[in-house]
Amino acid sequence: MRDVFGYIAYGQNELYHRGALLSALKLLYHCPEAKIIVATDRPELFLGYPVETLLLTSELKKAWSFNARYHFGIKARAMIELLKMADRLIFMDTDHYATADLTGGFETITPKHSVMRRQEKPHKWTPVLEGKDLRIGDYVMTGREPMWQSGILGVHRANLSALVDAYPPMLAVHEISKIDAAEQFCIGIALSLGERTISEHQLQIADYNTRGKKAFAAPRVHRFFAAYGAEPISRQIREAGRYRLRRTLIDIIRQKLTT
Repeated sequence: MRDVFGYIAYGQNELYHRGALLSALKLLYHCPEAKIIVATDRPELFLGYPVETLLLTSELKKAWSFNARYHFGIKARAMIELLKMADRLIFMDTDHYATADLTGGFETITPKHSVMRRQEKPHKWTPVLEGKDLRIGDYVMTGREPMWQSGILGVHRANLSALVDAYPPMLAVHEISKIDAAEQFCIGIALSLGERTISEHQLQIADYNTRGKKAFAAPRVHRFFAAYGAEPISRQIREAGRYRLRRTLIDIIRQKLTT
């Protein structure tokens, strides 16, 4: 089995790239043998680190975003390409990071079972898709299917065809329902069809994907590389493992007092 951890980082905001790299370093601290692939348009930022990169060219980003009509199409297509390079893939958004060894998580991923971050509450916008004849493979979407959050995705290569089927209708789902979450909505449906199932992940992963968490963590991500970016990679991994991105209660109180 080729078990791979994957990230996707592109665009002008360097936080996404630095966030992916710091998350990868934290992962290597907890899982020294981890195989990591980052799909990125800034491969030079990862040069010399023990990660592989998958180049996202301008041409690919334009094509995968449906000619810039749906930004998250890039994420969906990059996931497909990452899965082609793995037997089992655990994908994380760049604002997620390991707090313990995650390698056991691969054992929960099978040809019939995937894991995702969590199931969200029903979205009030998606029912407008009913009657629009939008299909994932042969399945006609009702718009009332569960919405799974894709900040974490564990998937087996046997489900590559499901991710491929989920991609084409994303643009129409986005434009009809006016939701940016079309990517995860379609992926969740595709991975639930037939005998396939999805469950919420049980991995020890933290995140800074809310406004308050990100306001605290983002400058610390940049400070990490200012402090340790020139150090040997072995030391960067060691320092990353104990580097704090999570807020304490005191940090939360200070944020509230200054906003």
